[in-house]
Amino acid sequence: MPSAIAAALSITLAVCSPFVTAQAAAPDPRVGRADRVVSLTRALVKGVDQCFNPAHTRGNTETRNRLIRLERTALNARSSLTSGDATKLAQTAAELKAQWNAFHERAPIAARFHCATVRQCMELGFEGHPNYPQCLPVNGNRRANIQSIQFQELLHVLPQLLNDLRT
Repeated sequence: MPSAIAAALSITLAVCSPFVTAQAAAPDPRVGRADRVVSLTRALVKGVDQCFNPAHTRGNTETRNRLIRLERTALNARSSLTSGDATKLAQTAAELKAQWNAFHERAPIAARFHCATVRQCMELGFEGHPNYPQCLPVNGNRRANIQSIQFQELLHVLPQLLNDLRT
């Protein structure tokens, strides 16, 4: 009888052990941040088409391209986090930091009358254009549309992700 109980326990332990181990390993919170950066950048690429002044096609294209590069780099960071590739993660973190710093570069000459930095130009763009009602201010608040809120969130989450990737 004791040998039957021991056998049953060892079988149960062998079957359940992978599930217990999987539950014990907490997911890396950096993956969640990388996912959030990816989802925000994807939404904002669409927001450029919805909210930015259609007369500024070159600037809109550059903004869209910067966001797409951020999205791809965040996807690479997520991939490196899940695979555990520390070398690739360090390289991706450096790329992401360089792309983040590019947000603070001076605006193109033609845009400097309206905004001093690329980030400020993007913020103004996400405040909406009169021809696009879904991007117009809400109750007089220029930054109360979904695209502007998402961009402000991206500006908050991206530095957190960079900080997390350094550790």
